[in-house]
This record gives sequence, C-alpha cells and structure tokens, in this order.
Amino acid sequence: MTSRERVKRAIHFLGVDRIPHYLPDGKDNDILWLWTPREPDRKCWTPGPDGLEHRIDASGTTWTRPIGADNHGEKTHLAIEDVTRQAHYFLPDDNNPKHLEAARAAVLTNNASDNPKYCLGVLPFSSLLEGAHNLLGLDHMFLACYDAPKHLKALIIRLAEAQRQSIRRLNGIGCDGVMGYDDWGLQDRIMTSFDLIDEFFKPHYVRNWGLAHRLGMDVWLHSCGYILPLLPRFHAWGLNVIQQDQQENMGLENLDRVAGGKLAFWCPVDVQKTMIDGSVDDIQAYVRRMIATLGGHHGGLISMAYSTPRTIGHSPAKIAAMCEAFRRYGVYESDGRPGKETE
Repeated sequence: MTSRERVKRAIHFLGVDRIPHYLPDGKDNDILWLWTPREPDRKCWTPGPDGLEHRIDASGTTWTRPIGADNHGEKTHLAIEDVTRQAHYFLPDDNNPKHLEAARAAVLTNNASDNPKYCLGVLPFSSLLEGAHNLLGLDHMFLACYDAPKHLKALIIRLAEAQRQSIRRLNGIGCDGVMGYDDWGLQDRIMTSFDLIDEFFKPHYVRNWGLAHRLGMDVWLHSCGYILPLLPRFHAWGLNVIQQDQQENMGLENLDRVAGGKLAFWCPVDVQKTMIDGSVDDIQAYVRRMIATLGGHHGGLISMAYSTPRTIGHSPAKIAAMCEAFRRYGVYESDGRPGKETE
C-alpha cells in the first residue's frame, strides 16, 4: 500500500501493514505535513532595555520572553482589549491565496510520485479556543463568557468562518486532511465546564468538521493536557485524529478505553515524563504499550516526535531510541494484530 493509503487505513481502522510514521530519523515517512505561511509579524523579536525581547504578531498581540530564549513567550499586550469592540477588529489575512502557492506545488509533486504521502494541511485559522484567547487573553475570554457572551460568540463566529475558508482552500490544493490546534486541558482536568464548551464552541466544531468531511477530508486536532473526558465528545462531533504530546497524565489504557477504535492517535512517547525521566529501555517499552493499546484496533496509531525537542530537554539518544522502537515494533501481523518485530 502507498503511504497515503496506509495513513487513511490507520485512521479509519481498516488494517495496515505497519504503523504510519512521521519521524526525524532520515528514513521515509508517510505524511506530508503542510504548514502554510501566515501574515508577517508587525514587529519581529526585538531586545528591550528590560532584559526581555518583544514581538508583535500579525494580529497585534505583543509577546515577551527572556533575551535568547527560543519559546513562544507570554502575551503582554492584547490585540483586543475590550471584547465589546471586537467588531472593529480586522483579522489577519492568513487565508490569502498567495500563502498556499508553495503547498500547492508540494502536493502536485507528491501526487506525481510512485509512493504519494498523505497530505495534511495545517489550517491557517487553526484555533477557535486559542484564537479567541490569543486575541483577548485567557482570563478575559472566560470572563466574557459571563460578562459579554454575545460579543464573545460574535468573535468566535468570525474565527469559525475564517476557519471554514481555510478548510475549503486546503481542500482546493488537494489535502487529504486538515489539522487544528486547541489545548483544552490543564495537567489534571479540562480547563472549563462542558456547558461552556457546548455553548460557545461545540456548534462550530460540528459545522466545520462536518464541512471537511463533506469535502472528503479527515479532521485532525492537537489538544494537550488532561482531555480524557472530551475525547468521546470530539469523536461524536466528527474528529478523526487526536494529536497528543502527553498521555501519562491520563494513562494509555484509559485513553484506549474511552477512544480506542474511535479516534486515531498521532503521538510521540510522552514528552513530559518518559522522554525526560525514562531510560532507553523505558522508552522502548512505552512504545510497545502504545502499539498494543492505541494501535490495537487494526490501526489507530501514527508515530511522531515532538517538533522542538531541544526546548524541553529531549536528548538525541532518546529520540533515536523512540524512532527505532516505533519502526521496529510497529509492524502488524497478517491477522491485524500489532507488535510484530522487524529484524
């Protein structure tokens, strides 16, 4: 089977020869992950006299971090300081067709190859929750649920409409799936109530994910933190793949219990625990557990590595051990059982 077929079959639990991979070990992978350009920052990272550096993104939000750091920083000035004036705010033109030119060319080249990969497009407007709180601030956004709900809903509607345009445009260049980003979890619980999620966000997830499905695309979502109670809801609303960088705060067996065989998982070894504190043997054992649980449904697991390992202290030796284990143990038996070992 081609890489594209392998990923699709793994997502929909139709049986695969091996786990699909997206690993940084220099070997063939199965996914063409497409990040399209966005509108440029209004101001790039610039050192200040306070020992910090600051940038202003395309939306008008100011981010601050220590000089020399390579993280995203923290919001220190908000693009929308008063949600009741959100109608006067202009969203960045991230859906501009010019931003898709390189991705379109990459898809055409991929499709002409002997082994086309699965084309996964990251939505230019990839976030509803994070899109709202990056403009308003997290605390102000949650206060607006009570103090100015009509205005908050109007802003989320605007973000959702822009996201639908993103979905249509990525479909137009030939993407097989689309990916969004919304971190709903704290370390040990979801960050708000089901009632608020259902009132402010659920209708837009259902509508936008339904649009992607009608256009023939799968829906992928990155969401970290403790989101175990949300996974059945995400599945019911139309999600196909959940991308999680941490699992040990929920437990592999618990994830499999609530969503195994329903949602596919795109995961590295847990980035906060085993990849930090575990040995090479621990990492390899964890991979085998992932394959036996999340990948034990005639598919259901896709491998990956954390995209910025240096920022969180992942050693090259541990990354190499994880990649080797995914490729070594991620081969399926002829009857669909996972865990066959390659030589």
